[in-house]
Amino acid sequence: MTAKMFTAAAINPFLEVRAAKTPAVSPDGAWLAYLSDETGLNQLFVRSLTENVGTARQLTHMPEPVGAFAFNPKEAGILFTVDCGGDERHQLWLLPDLDSAPLPLTKAPTVVHLWGAWSPDGKRIAYASNARSPHDMDVQVMDIATGEVSTVFSGRGMREVMAFFPDGHSLLVRESVRSGNDQDVYRLDIDKSALTPLMPHEGKARYLAARLFKDGSGGVTVCDQDNDFMAIRRFAAEGGSAKPVVELSNHNIEALALSPDQTRIAFLTNEDGWSRIGIVDRDGSGLIFFEEQPSGVIGSIAFTPDGSSLIFPLESASRPPTVWRLDLGAGHFEELVGADLRGLDISSFVDPVIERFESFDGLGVPACVYTPKTPPPTDGYPVLFIVHGGPEMQWRPDFRADVQFLLSQGVMVVAPNVRGSTGYGRTFHELDDREKRMNSVADLKAIRLAVGARDDVNANRIGVFGRSYGGFMVLSALTEDPELWSLGVDFYGVGNFLTHLIATGPWGRQQRAAEYGDPTAMREALERFSPINRISRMKAPLLIVHANRDPRVPMGQSEDVCSCLSGLGHDCEYLRIDHEGHGFARFENRLKVFLTFARFLEKHL
Repeated sequence: MTAKMFTAAAINPFLEVRAAKTPAVSPDGAWLAYLSDETGLNQLFVRSLTENVGTARQLTHMPEPVGAFAFNPKEAGILFTVDCGGDERHQLWLLPDLDSAPLPLTKAPTVVHLWGAWSPDGKRIAYASNARSPHDMDVQVMDIATGEVSTVFSGRGMREVMAFFPDGHSLLVRESVRSGNDQDVYRLDIDKSALTPLMPHEGKARYLAARLFKDGSGGVTVCDQDNDFMAIRRFAAEGGSAKPVVELSNHNIEALALSPDQTRIAFLTNEDGWSRIGIVDRDGSGLIFFEEQPSGVIGSIAFTPDGSSLIFPLESASRPPTVWRLDLGAGHFEELVGADLRGLDISSFVDPVIERFESFDGLGVPACVYTPKTPPPTDGYPVLFIVHGGPEMQWRPDFRADVQFLLSQGVMVVAPNVRGSTGYGRTFHELDDREKRMNSVADLKAIRLAVGARDDVNANRIGVFGRSYGGFMVLSALTEDPELWSLGVDFYGVGNFLTHLIATGPWGRQQRAAEYGDPTAMREALERFSPINRISRMKAPLLIVHANRDPRVPMGQSEDVCSCLSGLGHDCEYLRIDHEGHGFARFENRLKVFLTFARFLEKHL
């Protein structure tokens, strides 16, 4: 195989695939709602659940993608969120019923509104917003009928509404004042604006999700309080110690749902990135799994109102996102909403295998390795490393059009979960914090050397690609170990931590400073960690892509890298995208970006 066999235009059919995701069921069990990008950007669709999942009906025709959505628990309405050009300043909208036009509930385009919850009677909503201060999220309650908004709690830093308590007088609130990895959960009395700690803890804890008991006695949450891995714990409404319900050795629990009669808990485990559905009695007994479950990644899970089934989204490396139902009585899995493949044959798609590599200090680092189905050429496969963003994230075997395109072109893909990734416990997660930042770059180097030594790999044709924090990893790899890489692709990556922490969205600045380091205390280290200060060491050609409305990594990061490389006469291509944020939500932009990506690889890999 030679580089000329790589055909950039062949990426187009992979990008044409349309998917269904984030399903929800109406309170009466009659309707399945979900997001689909059938029109080119995510909009809200519904199908009947009482007529063998009838024809899909598009409910929203917004000029921007729909984000979160939630059914009114008592009436026919749906609340949904929309931002502008990916700026993450979401506004709240209401569909009064499935046949009405959407109505705006908020009209403040410079304000961030974090969706929270409906009240039990369906008459109010609670959410967080930074209307008072760009840096701080206050808790607000809106009366849907009148539009009247009350600020029920003001405070410093980040907080979110997780749920209304059953009596409608209190809210379950999660605070991330110190960092997104060091949280607290409170009961907020709406009338008194008073917070009561529900799960006091020593050390750090993170709370992913919670469900409340209808009798008002408390609830269950997914957290890593007093544990290295995420587990299910029970807490009392008046606070106190949280008691374990389900703990799994060396695996995170990621989501949970309470059955309508509240006697059972459904949950999702993360096993090396693959999801597994479990069911347990509310006291933790009677644990079962389902042997016939389709393999893949599941992002959420919910009971149908009659308690007979579970509804969930499912995708895998070889299966675009779809919506499924599990009949709990029969143990039968059924696809409710499939993907529109637009004629693409997915029988040749490849799933990864997990391999573990020894890093510089003996730590075992996992990676998803995707090997093309075609035999290696005489000089070995070219390889593209893809490093996930976050860094508090995990590469998982979900559907990636770019990955399957690369495999179809005979390119091996290696996606490492370097130290600092989630999914492997808190200890592993914290191994790259602050002063340990470059240890994750050393992990990438170790895996690159091991893969390059394989007989079926061409060590002279290995590139690296990443988005966001993954973009930082690309820039660091090319400047720390310039001899090892044939090319780099940086999508909206961090090049300078000091300027990044100044310019990033103020509502998330504290969380990022807690991860990367406080500039006032760690200025010298942050300067050393910033690839732009070593940019002259770069040898490989670089493609940079960035959008002009990115609130997380402002475009100035890429502008500075491009300017420095241009001044040095370095081979650097820069693509700017308008009206997008931290990613590319519109089909036409995805097509432009990834066709540029494919042409760059065609030329340099």
